[in-house]
Amino acid sequence: MNLKRHVVTIVIDDIEQAFQPVSELLHDNASHILLRVGYPMRDWGVSAIFLVMEMDTAQMGAFSGKLGMLQGVKVKTTTLKIGDRNED
Repeated sequence: MNLKRHVVTIVIDDIEQAFQPVSELLHDNASHILLRVGYPMRDWGVSAIFLVMEMDTAQMGAFSGKLGMLQGVKVKTTTLKIGDRNED
């Protein structure tokens, strides 16, 4: 498996509808999360979550695809171009 590190930005603009499904997806993928930072912007009525995750590109595609299908959620992923730790 070719693991890569990814930065994921999640913006939830319908907190009442999307917060629980997003939380469940994060819980289901907790073993892949290296860093998680949440920033509730109550004055705008949105919440932002920033993740650093380690998984292969197919897993990341499936994860971000599930997030992107949720109404009230916007997701952006970036694969980090750093050394491949599987080349030891």
